[in-house]
Amino acid sequence: MRYHTYSPVSPQPSGKHPHGTTATAESRSGLVSIYAKPSPSAAIVGHAPCGAQLVILGRQADWHAVRYGPCQGFVSGDTIVLNY
Repeated sequence: MRYHTYSPVSPQPSGKHPHGTTATAESRSGLVSIYAKPSPSAAIVGHAPCGAQLVILGRQADWHAVRYGPCQGFVSGDTIVLNY
C-alpha cells in the first residue's frame, strides 16, 4: 500500500482551503494534540480544543497534516472527523 505525503501549502487567495477539506477536532480529554511528526512519540507543537476546525493539508498513513491557526503539524486520524 502506498501513502502520499504532502508538503504544507499556503492558503489560496480565494479563501478556500488548500485541499478543500476541514476536520473537526474530537477527543475525550478535551484537547487534540498536534505533533511535529506523524508519531505519538514526536514533540507536541500545539493543541486544538474539541470542536475546533482544522485545515487538512495532506495525509500520511493514519495521520493528517493540519493547520490550526498559526500551528501546523500532524494529528491522528482517530482524533478528528473529516468534513466533506
